Amino acid sequence: MARLRRARRTKRLILDIGTSAVRLAELSPTKEGYQLSRYYQREFNIDPAMEEEDKAERRKDVLQQLLKESKVRNRRTVAAVPGQSVFTRNRPLPPVPEYKVTQIVRYEIQQQIPFSLDQIALDYQVLGRTDAGGYDVMMAAIKVDVVEKQLEILRKVKRSIDIVDVAPIAAYNWLKHTGEFGDDGQCVALVDLGATTTDIVIQKDNQFRFTRSLHVGGNDVTSAIASTFNKSFEEAEKLKREKGFAPTGDPKRDGSGGEVIGKVLGRLVGEINRSFAYFRSQPGGGPVQRVIVTGGGACLRNIIPYLQRSLGIEVRIAQPLAGLAISPKANEASEHPEQACVALGLALRCCQTVPIQINLIPPRVREVARRKEQVFYWVLSLATMYLILASIIPVTAQKDEEVKAAITRLNAVLAAYDGTLVKDPQKRSAFEDDYEIVNTEVESFKQDVGQLDNLRQYRNFWLPYLQAINDARPVTGGLGISAIESITMGGDNNTGVAAWRKLAGDAPLTGAAAPVAATKAPKSAASGGLASGLSGATSGSRSAGKGGSGDPIWGFGGTVPHTISEPNGLSIVGYASDYEKAQEFVENLRANKLFVDVFFDKKDFAPVSDGLLTKARTTSPVGTRSSADSNKANKKKSGGGGGLGGGGLSEGLGQAAPTTSGAGTTDMGTGIDVFQFHVDVQFVGNPIKRETD
Repeated sequence: MARLRRARRTKRLILDIGTSAVRLAELSPTKEGYQLSRYYQREFNIDPAMEEEDKAERRKDVLQQLLKESKVRNRRTVAAVPGQSVFTRNRPLPPVPEYKVTQIVRYEIQQQIPFSLDQIALDYQVLGRTDAGGYDVMMAAIKVDVVEKQLEILRKVKRSIDIVDVAPIAAYNWLKHTGEFGDDGQCVALVDLGATTTDIVIQKDNQFRFTRSLHVGGNDVTSAIASTFNKSFEEAEKLKREKGFAPTGDPKRDGSGGEVIGKVLGRLVGEINRSFAYFRSQPGGGPVQRVIVTGGGACLRNIIPYLQRSLGIEVRIAQPLAGLAISPKANEASEHPEQACVALGLALRCCQTVPIQINLIPPRVREVARRKEQVFYWVLSLATMYLILASIIPVTAQKDEEVKAAITRLNAVLAAYDGTLVKDPQKRSAFEDDYEIVNTEVESFKQDVGQLDNLRQYRNFWLPYLQAINDARPVTGGLGISAIESITMGGDNNTGVAAWRKLAGDAPLTGAAAPVAATKAPKSAASGGLASGLSGATSGSRSAGKGGSGDPIWGFGGTVPHTISEPNGLSIVGYASDYEKAQEFVENLRANKLFVDVFFDKKDFAPVSDGLLTKARTTSPVGTRSSADSNKANKKKSGGGGGLGGGGLSEGLGQAAPTTSGAGTTDMGTGIDVFQFHVDVQFVGNPIKRETD
């Protein structure tokens, strides 16, 4: 719903134009809160029997004199309409999308008011959410003709309207701000005793719940006095203010005056009780526990004790100026502070967000304001464009001259190198061929330097892995390693290339090249023992980017076809004195952060006969080992010779140093139990970098 609403509306004229008086107020923010910087109150002194035109003229004269006296020049005004002219309802709405709330509110109001929507001004506010997930909405509507009558006086004094609030709601907003209602969730009623009406606002559970206007006010008391004692309205009003009081309950003490006033107040109390009873019967209602009294009727003597005795609940007069700083220009507010609540509530809307922000500005006025705002923005936009063009044209002309001068300088430079290009810049210069030849040679040198730098950086690639395997052997001996061979572990032939890219810090390792877990993955032996995967696995000249096939291997010259698998693991074959030694070796490998996973099974652990042990070969032919062959207990492996850590296999098992009896054999002796085991380890990543992390 389009609303002319802002969080802060500073520099506005605040007017509370009531039936009997007009009040002007102005609030200023301070470090401690707010200061009432201006406050004026002027009486209209209007007899209800006067003609409407005479009443309007009297109001205009008093307001014009007040504006002249206060020297307030703000034209946009925040005003209020009386509560008796406004239709207000609290309604729970079903859980619907928020944009449909406006449609439902318009429908609900149209069902309650016998006028078309173009004849009323309406607004609403969502107070909260219901238990069912819907909306608790406060709706307000007023006939446009009623608002126009209230706004006519502003046009006569050359002021425009900005916000049309409701008088009792404005008073509620201010007393809510000052803490008069409390925050204990009690059911508290505000009773605003005005000249022609008495407005009731009820809060329950710290939320606005109900409002109603009663057609009984201070003027009814004045009229009763004038009729009984045959006085004019003006004389009766003066008599009421000077000597009038609410009945005390003692007929002798009250006299005839107290009896007359008591009849009107009795009717008022009856209406208040009926309103409280109606609220108590509504869903979410309850008994009123406390009453706050404001308005000009609160100035009547003995009114608070009378209401407390008649209503049977706690009644007290409001203190709207509590905690508010008062400037010298606002001292009039201290004379009758209970009458200032509406004006202060209107002024508060210019300083902060208030609990109930209703704006019943007529649609016609809203549309005029919207169009004026559009015209203002159009004028501002055109002015901005004019200023931009006015500032750009001289700058553009200056830049054109600078560009022409730069072109002249560049032509002079071109003529010094190749004069033919000055007349025909699209022509190819003879120097371009020479430049391409030199540039090709430079790129070749860069490639050679890059290859050498990569070889230098990764010259010690295998050493951390071999050192980690050696350190994993049991410190008490009983285990030796006979062969270590590089292998590829993964799902396809591209696994190795992807793994090498991961080692080089290239794209993330995903898919088939991801580390194998849970079960032993298919693997194949790379050629040449540990040399494979380095320079031994590559061949040819570096041709990446020159039309060569395959992907360049990091750190090594040449290219690798996609069909070649590069190693990402090691296969270890060794001998142990018992299963516990082999298991300890495996656990030590798993504890090392260089290895992604370690694969070992009891079927890879088997006893070795004396004859086989004495004739065991320490090297194996270079070739490809299948997954099934790798699980055999006596499988011969390539790429390593003897045991790691010095001393050969026998020293690793805790025996005397062997004697070499021939090429490729070792004499181990007899009389001990020896078991052969097979372990596969998988790695991904640069081991040198990982150790330093």
